[in-house]
Amino acid sequence: MTTEQVTPIRIILVDDHKLVRAGLRMLIDGMSGMVIVGEASNGAEVLALCATLQPDVILLDIAMPVLNGLDALQQIHLQYPAMRVIILSMLASEEHVIRALCQGATGYLLKDSAPAELELAIRCVLNGETWLSP
Repeated sequence: MTTEQVTPIRIILVDDHKLVRAGLRMLIDGMSGMVIVGEASNGAEVLALCATLQPDVILLDIAMPVLNGLDALQQIHLQYPAMRVIILSMLASEEHVIRALCQGATGYLLKDSAPAELELAIRCVLNGETWLSP
């Protein structure tokens, strides 16, 4: 009898609001095969975490202090092109979505999305697809 071990999906949460990160952590902790390996409150912090934690997916807010999400995204994409980044934002404008995709985002999920959509988005981008909120 063989037991196949599945490597969990490694995720970093990036949002300047502690309550948002805590809520996301609770949601993701309940999802099969996913683990939060780190948290950051701004773009500069996530850049420092990427090298050491090597996440599979980064959930990245846009509007943050120090270094905003889109500027951080550009640097993440240049330094770690294989990392999947899902923008998680309240900003629903076409301009923000297009800019995020052009800078390397593999997904764009609105913060008012259903919790089940978060799990679908994570699994989708890991399969090489792009996820866009309706």
